[in-house]
Amino acid sequence: MSYRSGSCPLGHPLRFMPDDRLKMPPAWSVLAVLCAAWLIRVAPLVLVPNIHHPDEIFQSLEQAHRVVFGYGFVPWEFEYAVRSWILPGVIAGIIRASQWIGEGPQTYLPVVGAVLGALGAAAVVCVFLWAHRLFGLALGLAAAAVPAFAPELIHFSGKALTEVVGGHLLVIAIYLAFPGREVSSRGRLVLAGLLLALAVAVRLQIAPAAGLVGIVALVRWPFARTFWLVLGGAVAVAGAGVIDWMTWGVPFLSYWHNFSFNVTYGVAAHFGVQPWFDYPAQLLIVWGGALVAIVLFGIVGAVFQPLLAAVALVVLATHLPIGHKELRFLYPLLFITQALVGLGIAASIRWIEGSGLMSSLPAVASRPSWRTALAGALLGLFIVGRLPGFMMTPAAGSAWIEKKDDVAASLHVASLSGVCGIGGYGVTWAETGGYAMMHQRAPFHHARGPQDFAARLPAFNTIIFPKALRDHVGMPDARCFGERCVAQRGGTCEVRDVEPLSTPPQLRDVPRVRALWPPAAQWQGGQR
Repeated sequence: MSYRSGSCPLGHPLRFMPDDRLKMPPAWSVLAVLCAAWLIRVAPLVLVPNIHHPDEIFQSLEQAHRVVFGYGFVPWEFEYAVRSWILPGVIAGIIRASQWIGEGPQTYLPVVGAVLGALGAAAVVCVFLWAHRLFGLALGLAAAAVPAFAPELIHFSGKALTEVVGGHLLVIAIYLAFPGREVSSRGRLVLAGLLLALAVAVRLQIAPAAGLVGIVALVRWPFARTFWLVLGGAVAVAGAGVIDWMTWGVPFLSYWHNFSFNVTYGVAAHFGVQPWFDYPAQLLIVWGGALVAIVLFGIVGAVFQPLLAAVALVVLATHLPIGHKELRFLYPLLFITQALVGLGIAASIRWIEGSGLMSSLPAVASRPSWRTALAGALLGLFIVGRLPGFMMTPAAGSAWIEKKDDVAASLHVASLSGVCGIGGYGVTWAETGGYAMMHQRAPFHHARGPQDFAARLPAFNTIIFPKALRDHVGMPDARCFGERCVAQRGGTCEVRDVEPLSTPPQLRDVPRVRALWPPAAQWQGGQR
């Protein structure tokens, strides 16, 4: 028997959905879920700013900074037209708008993180709305608590990474199209299609998952409804092509280069190749002791949202054959899995309540207040109990500790005056927060050893270096942030050529679409 997404077949043992639960939840509950999920995502950005991967800086924030302020590192992707300007362009708009509040990275970085975190919080609200329609208000809140407070989702949510932004857009689009009831609003269907295609435009690897959603719509919906979904998607696709045309000179060039360079030229393999089972191993490490509970509750949740489960499996299947593997690439899977777990927990609690098991308990334990407290305690234990294992994961939680020193040092450089050149002594450009954090219109020179440092010292008056080299630098007034230090000498800087940034060896004979680095001479040695 066929049934709508978000519901179970009539007579299914987990079906218990009175008609009054089909109503929209009270506005205060939606606002509460949105605010709670948003605050928990913004808090780490303010209290413990960190870098998970250099891509969040140099592929997004740095390019947005370059648009707004006119200078910044230009990695090879933005010379060979491998990246779309959609995400950097949006971030540039946010940075520009943040100038109404204040100047500098201390202002625009939290604002960018807050906006991206709000997108993640909106995806959590979608989970709440799905669960509310199925199980009512209280269990809807319980279901939303899982993706709202899952540590890996909190860690990634405010990051300017395409897989994170694309994952949130994907979930929101699925909810708009398949909320658990028939959608008749043309505007809603157009928006769903637009966001679905935009998720692909931001992150090309999401295309198979988005394609599955489109196929389901084509099979299950009448043409009149599917048309509006396709129309919204066509608008987003056309927009992505126009943006590439305006920025790279050819429509859809970044998507073709993204595919051809990584597959044909094998650029992705340059950054490491892992076996297919590396992703299951990473998930095992991240979820740790909660793995069994996540799998079991996720299976229960999949009964109520089979489309979400299928999308998650497609995301995994899409990435398994790709040799270069990183946990962050699976972010859409991570979010959807926690959404399914939340639905599974809510369904399990409802089943226990409807099974009569609670009536066999003593009168005090069977009271609603005690049941609520017990459910809340178990939910809290499930979420908090995962924190220790997650924080020890090299690809995720430990980045909060390992790279916060890089952020602190880079932000300190932004606060200095008279910076005419920046030197990285034992620190490469990719190990800084980029000009997005250093925010100084001054060239960056990398010194590779003591002799190179002495030879290059006249070109910079501000030095970023590991704490272990403090004695060799010989500047007692250096300020250290954990294992990273910053020192500044007196005097001016000699204008010297800046070195090219690294390029994958597979592309050394491939002509660049834009030759943008080393930087133009007019800002070398200048002041911001």
